[in-house]
Amino acid sequence: MSDFFAKISGQFTGPLLMSAFFPVLLFLTAFTLVVLPITPYGHEFTAAVQDPKNWQNYPFVALMLTIIVLVLSVVLYNMNVPIVRLYEGYPWEHAWIAQLFVRYRKRQFEQAGLLRQRIKTLRRQARLTGVSASLGGAAGSQAALARLMNGFYPDRTDLVLPTRLGNVIRGFETYTTRQYGMPAIALWPRLQAVVDGTLAQSLDSVKTSFDFMLHSAFLSAILALLTLASGLYWKARTPPTLWQPWLAWSIAFAIISYLFYLASIPRAVEWGTQVKAAFDLYRFTLLAKLGYDLKPADLADERRIWEILNYKFAFPDERTYPDLPYRMPPSYLIADPPSTVVKSTRSVVPLEDGSLQIALVVSNLDPAVWDADRVIVREEIPSGKIYVRDSATMNGAPARLLSTDPLQIDLGPLPYCDSRTVLYRIGKASA
Repeated sequence: MSDFFAKISGQFTGPLLMSAFFPVLLFLTAFTLVVLPITPYGHEFTAAVQDPKNWQNYPFVALMLTIIVLVLSVVLYNMNVPIVRLYEGYPWEHAWIAQLFVRYRKRQFEQAGLLRQRIKTLRRQARLTGVSASLGGAAGSQAALARLMNGFYPDRTDLVLPTRLGNVIRGFETYTTRQYGMPAIALWPRLQAVVDGTLAQSLDSVKTSFDFMLHSAFLSAILALLTLASGLYWKARTPPTLWQPWLAWSIAFAIISYLFYLASIPRAVEWGTQVKAAFDLYRFTLLAKLGYDLKPADLADERRIWEILNYKFAFPDERTYPDLPYRMPPSYLIADPPSTVVKSTRSVVPLEDGSLQIALVVSNLDPAVWDADRVIVREEIPSGKIYVRDSATMNGAPARLLSTDPLQIDLGPLPYCDSRTVLYRIGKASA
């Protein structure tokens, strides 16, 4: 997901300068002015940085500094994903200290959910009992808790990471799964091809701002460690004094690193808002670009479509999963879970009164021998025809209709190797 933001607008130089070059320039400046004087090496670099006039005396130093800045900028830019994952907590999530943070954040997440539910119950009981006291404060607290849970945490406790930044990023990565059944990480490389220039530039801008903050935090932490290590190795052997500048600089760099990290969190929230907007606005454009002329009947139908597509993308050789039609056929079966392979045969019989009787035999022939928890038959009524009221039956009994435009009949559970026979009639629409 990260590589897209610098390329989608065709402007590589801007993100590279802002997110990598300037942090590296600041890092090398601090390194030559603070760390190198502690060591017995590289004092000519320090002299060149302290006074640019010395560049004439040290032309090789100036050339080397320029090359080092450019090389480190490119290296830092291409290390963005590992650095982000480091601050999310992935490389050390199984360490004992990470588990302490995870338990704390899980407890915070669970307490927020419990408190939110209690406030919701309190407000509902107040309405039912006719309590006239103002609950505006409770409503505000409930909204604040909802924003906390949806903006700063993933949707499940087992996905909670040890760091605040990791949970913010995982929160918007799981947003599309919660909302539409779309796995953001799997579908993002495809969605990036259909996002227009305006939103792409906005994504580019917020991601670059986030990278600047996080890269600065990373390099400041390295400065703190280098200053501390240099001071302990070269200065700790000298007679101790009350004031140790290198120790003060180590603490200062550590504080600066933490402040940059804190500043990256709201930038990550803003980045996540833009990513959510991209999925909200362009998911159907993506569906059309993939070649599917489908219009989901509701949110549940859309989630089923994306679940099937995600499985096909991940396992293209798997044949036990149902195929998704490129166009919506007149007769369409919706099975739950979507992995269940359910098929039907359809026949049409003209009747004496001029109406048509449609017969559907729906069978569960799933190769993996799965039962279907629920099957819905969706039928498009041809133009000029209407559904004959109360004509739908299932195995001879009145069928349960969900809608008549389009006609949707709920067959209920369908075990493996079982079948249902559905009959209904359509007649000519009155003028």
